[in-house]
Amino acid sequence: MKKVVYKLVLLMLIFISLGTSLVKAEDVLQEDAQKTEAMQNAENIKAKVIEAGEKYERDNATGGKEFVQNVKVKILEGDKKDEKFDTVYVLTYDIDNKIVGYKLKEGNTVYVRISENSGETEIVIQDVVRQKYIFWLVIFFFASIILVGRKKGIKAIIGLIITVVAVLFVLLMTIFKGYNAILVSVGTCFVITVLTFAVIGGWNKKTISAALGTIGGVVLAGIIASIVSYLAKLSGGGKEEAIMLSVAATNVTFNFRHLLFAEIIVSALGACMDVGMSIASSLSELKMKKPDMTAKELFKSGMNIGGDMIGTMTNTLILSFIGSSLLLILLYMASSLSVTEVINIEAIATETVCAISGSIGIVYTVPITAAIFAIFNKDKEIYKVKSENIVEGKRSLKL
Repeated sequence: MKKVVYKLVLLMLIFISLGTSLVKAEDVLQEDAQKTEAMQNAENIKAKVIEAGEKYERDNATGGKEFVQNVKVKILEGDKKDEKFDTVYVLTYDIDNKIVGYKLKEGNTVYVRISENSGETEIVIQDVVRQKYIFWLVIFFFASIILVGRKKGIKAIIGLIITVVAVLFVLLMTIFKGYNAILVSVGTCFVITVLTFAVIGGWNKKTISAALGTIGGVVLAGIIASIVSYLAKLSGGGKEEAIMLSVAATNVTFNFRHLLFAEIIVSALGACMDVGMSIASSLSELKMKKPDMTAKELFKSGMNIGGDMIGTMTNTLILSFIGSSLLLILLYMASSLSVTEVINIEAIATETVCAISGSIGIVYTVPITAAIFAIFNKDKEIYKVKSENIVEGKRSLKL
């Protein structure tokens, strides 16, 4: 009966999550429709490259040099479908002609912007259509999970889908509509953690301990980061992306300090989930093998197991933040700044606080999970383990 109730509760939570996602998706579609109506003089549509010349260098508008390529495209959709146009594709990204993109080839699909200027049609290539390659990468990723994980792999994919849906259609959409980023991020992390663990491991003491330990770790990471950000006077808007967002978002005013909190706990969630489930699974296995373990022994074992995990998991998170900020760090190094000056730049200081606070969350996920599991299993209860003395439903003579 309990299993039936647990499954019903799980299904209800999933349906609520999906229902919220559909509502948010509908809002997004309505907003996109309004934007489309507003863009009457220009539009981005797909086109196919039917001729592609060799790249060559020319003078740009700023007096420098740039690499370009002459191409002919065939429009694939819209009012000008099947019409052909000649245009110039700019391969250079920077003003010094140091960063050059890939050349277009015949058969490539691109996005072009069509506009009318003084009665003449102008075609500008915006970007290459890349979604099919990403789609096949996702398919290969899912196939690899199923091939290696089998049934557990399918559950992992379901958990991943729940995470993606929650982040895209709940977290981002609600923040973009002006809701409090702290409350939304905490609530989203709670939903992701509970549903993911429920799908993967079902409702039991192990998954509940892992979920509570994970949530405790990420919330603690966010609180510590908020305190340090206040003391260090980090506004959350020192990064280039924040400045661009404040300019682009004209209909909503963001609290970038709250966004910093959300960024930290979301980025630390995955690693904390990994640590929480690993600790809870290890302790569950120990309890099954030795049912008479006390709460103190379970907690001590959890701390010993977690101690070996902390080093690698904190390295994982730190390296992740360093990797994401690598170009930014190199930019400041190229400006001949000292290490002290670089650390005190708000963008770098913000990334540093994010990385260290997230790692602190991982560290404290270990004792929180171990303590909760130990409390849940403080009684010397016997786990349901199949006896070796039972053969075909009858008690054997083995002693």
